[in-house]
Amino acid sequence: MPVGVRAYDPTVTDDPYATAAELGLMVGFPPPPGKRVDRSNALMTPPFNRWSYQHMRTVFPSAPVRVSDAPSPLSVDSDPAVDALVVPRADGSPADFAAFLRETYTDSFLIATPEALVYEHYGNGMHGTAAHQMMSVTKSFAGLFALMAGLDENAPVVSLVPELRAASAFAEASIGQVLDMVNSMDFSEDYADPASDIARYGATLGWLDRPGVDSLYEFLTGLRKDPAHAHGDIFHYQTPKTDVVNWVTNRVTGKSFQDNMSDALWSELGTEGETYVLLDRCGTLVAGGGLNAAPRDLARFAMMLLNDGTAAGTRIVDPAIIDTLERGGDRVAFASGPDATGPWAGGDWSYRAQWWVRHTPGREAITAIGIHGQWVYVDRAHGVAIVKQSSQPVSSDPDTDQFVLNAFDAVIEHLAG
Repeated sequence: MPVGVRAYDPTVTDDPYATAAELGLMVGFPPPPGKRVDRSNALMTPPFNRWSYQHMRTVFPSAPVRVSDAPSPLSVDSDPAVDALVVPRADGSPADFAAFLRETYTDSFLIATPEALVYEHYGNGMHGTAAHQMMSVTKSFAGLFALMAGLDENAPVVSLVPELRAASAFAEASIGQVLDMVNSMDFSEDYADPASDIARYGATLGWLDRPGVDSLYEFLTGLRKDPAHAHGDIFHYQTPKTDVVNWVTNRVTGKSFQDNMSDALWSELGTEGETYVLLDRCGTLVAGGGLNAAPRDLARFAMMLLNDGTAAGTRIVDPAIIDTLERGGDRVAFASGPDATGPWAGGDWSYRAQWWVRHTPGREAITAIGIHGQWVYVDRAHGVAIVKQSSQPVSSDPDTDQFVLNAFDAVIEHLAG
């Protein structure tokens, strides 16, 4: 995962785990200085993201995703023993489950089997049908829509989007290479560096309060190939690649991301919570990280994956597509790239169609991951899926990521044992 750390500001409060309410964020008419959330601090600045990740559409432009006309009830079979689990931190020290939830800034934590929800925890004012910023979990939906559209992965990207002929990062790349993020691109995704390419991307979207090019489409056509690597050599996680995947899918389906999501998934799954996607300053969807969705609806989605693409007797996703994800991508290319660090080092991970794929024997999973602690983790072999929404102060931290994976392992071992 890309790493970028923004230090917690102890002058705001003495408690680094304080909730938005305890911090007094956006309270009052107007809120006092130091307690206001706006475009300058909403996206990735702690502790303001404790409030903003549940209120993104009040700060940035958005478009709705239509939910089901007839929401389906979720079966619940609660397992209170989850609260008694002990989770090792990255350094090996034990944490009780409440400490794990608090120390990883958990806003929601849901566990599902193919049949039912077995655990729900909500913190920081969150609830089951409230929309929460999902960051790069959005990418995994974009990848799924690409597979569902039946794209020819061997075809050149420019065969469907000729506007990218001028962008050497994509001009000679195949659709499959961009889908798996193994096309070569000169782009820095360091969230802590205000001069990085990801900061230029954020400025283009209008998500950062600084000048950028006119539109996301214009930004994509200006991206260049990394001269150090050929297409296909290495996996390199770079957000604009997802926007190109989405552009291709939009062209093939004639639908936007939000319409694909409504028609192919959310309306079929019986969803009920608020769902929306963020837009750039020109009204273009941001497929790299714009989805805001409710935890119970994400659980419905994950349960469908556990059930081989079926929900309430209706086939929603071809099980062959889920098998494709589970087989994963090029593990050599993944291990050779710059993102094989921390928990993702060691050769047990790959990346396929915008999903992180875990190959650890006995712990295989397909995983949608977003910075600041967003997860949809699906272990089909054990029949367990986990949704975690968070407002962590850092974009990605290896120790926190390992702590989270340790908790997932503890949960699955408990349920499977």
